[in-house]
Parts: sequence; C-alpha cells; structure tokens
Amino acid sequence: MSEMISIKTSEASEEMDAVSVPKEPPKTYPKEQTKRQPGTLALIGICLAVSLAASLATVAGYDHWYAQKVVAVDIKGYIAQQRDNYLAGKLNDDELRKSFDRLEAVITAIPKNRVIIMGDAVVRNAETVKP
Repeated sequence: MSEMISIKTSEASEEMDAVSVPKEPPKTYPKEQTKRQPGTLALIGICLAVSLAASLATVAGYDHWYAQKVVAVDIKGYIAQQRDNYLAGKLNDDELRKSFDRLEAVITAIPKNRVIIMGDAVVRNAETVKP
C-alpha cells in the first residue's frame, strides 16, 4: 500500500513540476533572419500583376469562345468547280456525293460563335474557309 501511495505522490509531483516550470523565453534572432512584411510598393506591384493576368485571361477567353466572328465560305464557287469537274469526267457520281458531304461537314464543323456568310459577299478582312 505504501508503494501505491509513493507512486501516486511521485506522479503528482511530476505533474506539478511540469506545470510550475517556467517556459524558456523565445529566442531572439539577428535582424537578417527575421521575416519582414513586403512593402507597400511590392503589394501594389503584386496586385497589378494579378489583375493584369486575370484581365488578359478573361479577354482571351471571351475572344476565343464567345465573341462573334465573320467567316466566309465560297459555296457557289465550290459547287461550280465540282460541276465542271463532273462534266469533264474527272468525278463520278460517288465522288461528287463525297465532295458535297465534305462541304457539309466543313460547314457544320464551324463553331457556333462564327457567323457564316457567302464568299461572294466578302470584299476583304474576313476569314475564308475552303471546303
């Protein structure tokens, strides 16, 4: 029994020692090793860089996916060329159908943010799609 009491008192004294021991004061470092907050000019520079990058990404994304653009397709010229090739015997019936299917595939592959107009109506400065 006395052993139990001595074990309990030794445990109690250890707990008191842990609580009553003062903590070490924080270490002080020389000025070179302390962390410094960035200055006002650096913060303004970072904010400007992030803002500029976000603006450029937004404008580039809008231009690529949403902005309407004009695309010209010379359907009349393509059909006339295919007709001339067919009449000259350079194309048979099956090749003529495949060429018109290719024309349809090219037109349907144009993204939805592109406005398609006939190639005859374009004077200049418009992207022209060749089937």
